[in-house]
Amino acid sequence: MLSIRPWPAAIAALSFLAAATAATAATAAPTAQVFDRVAKPEAVDAQWRPTLCALLSKSCSAEELGLYRPRGSAEGEYVVLSVKPLAMARVQRTADGSWRLQRLHDFSAYQGTPSKLGGGREPQRSLAPALYPLADGRWAVAVQSAFSDMYSGGGASFVVADFVPLEGDPATAKPAYEDIPFWCSQMIRACFSEKEYKTSPHCHDETSGSLRIAYADAARPGAAHGWSFSWTESEWPAHKPRSARRSGTTRFTAADTSAVPFCGGPQ
Repeated sequence: MLSIRPWPAAIAALSFLAAATAATAATAAPTAQVFDRVAKPEAVDAQWRPTLCALLSKSCSAEELGLYRPRGSAEGEYVVLSVKPLAMARVQRTADGSWRLQRLHDFSAYQGTPSKLGGGREPQRSLAPALYPLADGRWAVAVQSAFSDMYSGGGASFVVADFVPLEGDPATAKPAYEDIPFWCSQMIRACFSEKEYKTSPHCHDETSGSLRIAYADAARPGAAHGWSFSWTESEWPAHKPRSARRSGTTRFTAADTSAVPFCGGPQ
């Protein structure tokens, strides 16, 4: 059964899924640079959280760090994703067991356009564990904005993303694409009696969705890669067995996201 997980755990799960599917474009086409989460970072360094936090910022929140390995990278190469500050850092684990900061991208000052989601609420922001190809040598990071609602017997989470160029000043950066539906999950209780809980094969209406991106080669050297967006959403109706779960895919453009079901969330 799907569940509504607390942030930032849900964000981490979303990020891995979206980044992994983004890399499924044809072999000859550009692909995302995916970062794989280190399952047991304490096995790398028992003190990795306070040590890497000290490299990032004096105001760093150690409990909101994630340690990743760039897919296909050399031994000792890692990426750290931070929520406070909102930052991405490339770090190296040296032969003597110390950590070296190679490059830091701090997006704490990124403003962007307020999302249509949330009804004016401040979103929970994080960075997806991937870099997305804009053009030869140019990359974007996905700045995620998450909104969640909890209610009796269920809840919902909705995430949109701004794809922000990695170079330049994040405070004044203009996203290549903004407010793109990225991930969603909704669970609504459908059992209200002891009998229903005992007899129903499934006591919730559940929906989940995620973004896919395909990339095309640039039309000429230095030109931008073409991005094609699609959304895959699955539904598992209440009182139905798991075999009744169904999925569908919708293509959409960055200029018009109204076709995206988005787990019934606002667009």
